[in-house]
Amino acid sequence: MWVATTFGTASTGTAISALSGAAASNAAIAWLGGGALATGGGGMAAGQALLALAGPVGWGIAGTTLLASVLLTVKKRFKLQEKKKDEIIKLQNLTNELRKVGVNIEQLIDQTVSLKVELSQQFQECLHYDSTNYSTLNSEDKQILAALVNNTKTLSKMLSKTVESNT
Repeated sequence: MWVATTFGTASTGTAISALSGAAASNAAIAWLGGGALATGGGGMAAGQALLALAGPVGWGIAGTTLLASVLLTVKKRFKLQEKKKDEIIKLQNLTNELRKVGVNIEQLIDQTVSLKVELSQQFQECLHYDSTNYSTLNSEDKQILAALVNNTKTLSKMLSKTVESNT
């Protein structure tokens, strides 16, 4: 009401602050309602409704709205926290899986390098069989060449191995 009586004007064009009594009160209420009905405003009824909302009813509506807003904000925050927790758990699981894959890769590299070194040594030892007829070799020499062939096949299979994760 203070704003209406200080700054408002009646439908007659007179400043409400210049009026007194019931005329000032009615003009202020009509001004709060958007002006007189004759000028296209809401009139005194709309002004009274606005004042009612500004009173206890208005405070109740505002309080309920504020409480609902706070509850929705808290609910959203909890959902975000749960989502963050889920994402952190997923990330931890993926990190653990990646570590396992890393260990598997290291083991495969170690096995491959070890077999390659052994194969290289066997190859060096078998160089003197070059241009030798296989049927003239004794059983021990044939076993040495068979081991070279088997290790070559094993290394070939290891080179085509892939490391897979469980995810």
